Amino acid sequence: MDGTSFGVAWGCGCGPDCFTLDDDGFTCRKVQDAPEVWRVELLMHDTFLPSVNAFVVLDAGEALVVDAGTPDPFNDTRLMRALVGLGVDPERTTLFCTHAHVDHTGLARELAEAGARVVIPEGVLADMRRMAVPAWREKMASRMRTEGVSVAEASELADVIWDHAINFETEKIPFGTVGVRDMLRCGRWSFEVVAAPGHTPGQCVLWESSTRTAFLGDAVLFLCSTCIGFWDEGEDPIGEQLATLGGLSERGIEHAFMGHGLQEGSVSERCEKNAAHHERRSARALAAIESEPGRTGFELVPAMGWHAPFDHWGETPAMTRWFLVSESIAHLDHLVAMGAVRRARDASGVSRYFAAER
Repeated sequence: MDGTSFGVAWGCGCGPDCFTLDDDGFTCRKVQDAPEVWRVELLMHDTFLPSVNAFVVLDAGEALVVDAGTPDPFNDTRLMRALVGLGVDPERTTLFCTHAHVDHTGLARELAEAGARVVIPEGVLADMRRMAVPAWREKMASRMRTEGVSVAEASELADVIWDHAINFETEKIPFGTVGVRDMLRCGRWSFEVVAAPGHTPGQCVLWESSTRTAFLGDAVLFLCSTCIGFWDEGEDPIGEQLATLGGLSERGIEHAFMGHGLQEGSVSERCEKNAAHHERRSARALAAIESEPGRTGFELVPAMGWHAPFDHWGETPAMTRWFLVSESIAHLDHLVAMGAVRRARDASGVSRYFAAER
């Protein structure tokens, strides 16, 4: 294929080891020499994040693509242009998806149809089976109703997050699975599959120990704190995220490639600061419960220190409201799991929160 085979000019140089993917500023840029890693920046929809990353590892004629962006026809063109520009043979390419969200799995079908092998962790498959079904959407809505969210808003927020779920099985996208501690190879490089629950239960990262290189998905970001939404009642995603951040901090990562944005300093320090951020938010929630016992989860959302337009709540995009409500509930679940707070249902079935006796 040449640089005009997609119908518009592309492939112009944008600096050393960089070429353009379109006229809108999207590029494919080398970000590491050994292993050789290229960043493909793709458009992000529906959130405050402007873009999502796909990474391409190249060695000995083989390619490993980490995450597959959002299912947008322009992103499809951009990703395929990147692979063409890099000289990638799809039949010698493996796609690995760090987690089940559609902004990391959205172009898996296009890569599979081009001949790539698609691989996901076993935990990601479990998440797909859990989240991409109507019953999960209703479970999300029901949980928010029990936290005091109105019926209409609970339905709206459940819809907006369910729209971001995908299941390769029901979509008939061919794939295989790998387990935690399994190794994925690309040429001479071997990457260990490492569990990183928090953002989703089954999220995994890839780790190359000799160069201390990690592909982190959304386990930790520098652009913002990773969103940690609630799972089922009785689970503790904030606790899982704190454990993941502790493990990543201790691993000694030097080169980090994340789902959104770029590394901006020490990964260990970022993990520690992000953990402290979550702990402060949980502490705010506990203080609010102690000061006014019996509030609902939804009533406690503004007390957790969000920088959010609560005066114009109804005008806030649904996805942003989902982030605020779901992570607030996750913090309440964490306090319950830690034994600091007890949850009690009132006569109408709405959960109210009280500080545990000490």
